[in-house]
Amino acid sequence: MKKIIIVILIIVIIVLIAVFGRTSSSSTDTIKIGYFGPFTGPVAGDTGADIANGFKLASADRAMVGNKKVKVIYEDDACDPKKAAAAANKLVSIDKVKVLVSGVCSGSTLAAAPIAEQNKVILLTPVSTSPKITDAGDYIFRTSASSIVTAQAASRLLGSFNYKKVAVLFETADYTVGWKDAFIKEFSLVVGNSVAATESVVPTDTDMKTQLLKLGQVKPDAILLVLNSTVTMNNAIKQMRDLKINAPVIGNEYMGVKQVVTNPLADGMYASVYKYDSNSPKLISLLTRYADTYKTTPSTEIYPALAYDGYNVLLNAIEACGSDSPECIKAELYKTSGYQGISGVITMDANGDTQREFTLKQIKGGKLVDVK
Repeated sequence: MKKIIIVILIIVIIVLIAVFGRTSSSSTDTIKIGYFGPFTGPVAGDTGADIANGFKLASADRAMVGNKKVKVIYEDDACDPKKAAAAANKLVSIDKVKVLVSGVCSGSTLAAAPIAEQNKVILLTPVSTSPKITDAGDYIFRTSASSIVTAQAASRLLGSFNYKKVAVLFETADYTVGWKDAFIKEFSLVVGNSVAATESVVPTDTDMKTQLLKLGQVKPDAILLVLNSTVTMNNAIKQMRDLKINAPVIGNEYMGVKQVVTNPLADGMYASVYKYDSNSPKLISLLTRYADTYKTTPSTEIYPALAYDGYNVLLNAIEACGSDSPECIKAELYKTSGYQGISGVITMDANGDTQREFTLKQIKGGKLVDVK
């Protein structure tokens, strides 16, 4: 009887070793990336989809790093900082990821940054632009540019149009407030230039007529719309037309999104957008695959490319490390220099930021055209 019990115990031990051995092997053979972004909410259907889908295409193309599988775990943050923090906490504490990706919104990235810093895990964003991200921590990186760069470019371009007095409508979000502040600082540096008035709206505002009337009353040379979704941008455009405010209108990046560009009321308005080569064979190939895979075109050409490049910059660092060690990945990301991405050349600076070029385009006939 004792022999039978001993045999049974040996069998149980062997089974347990086999089970736990497989679990351990499975864990070490998989690199996990935690992605949180807006799959619901006002930007889910445009920039949210652009970024998530571009990231998914990149992960499909590069599903292995060395001999390890790459598993991306997706969470919805709805561009809500509280939901983003909850998603980041879940991904780190439960899923045990050592690499986080914040899909779109600056508020989400900033909410997750302290979590990444405290847990010493990597956080990369391919799109978030708030200036605050520059100083968010040593584990925080982005393959997009700070909105300071965007706003500076817009300021120089408006100065070249000889606009001396500009009024600004901005949305109270981390991205747009940073954009507005950078623009005011840069535009005011030029002698004779001034921001004559600013008015704010919250993301839930649908009626902006009071704010727009106040801006119109200062008789600006131009009105700058710094808004955080295509929904808010289209609302502002419609109400400006209803109020017959006829000053030239310039918008931040959301003015260049398809849902706004194809709005007939936006015809003649200007958008500050990323400068990139729309005839690049790599970009054309990515956009073709996007259309074939998702049966639609992205709301912007550049955002899927930014996400695609962000994934590959991460994978390059992981590959160089041969593991998902955050300390090693961090060191490798800081070494990123001259990477030839689909969206452009990527070089990380000492703050984990990437420099980008921006340009001004005009909406004509439902398309963005170069300003001559």
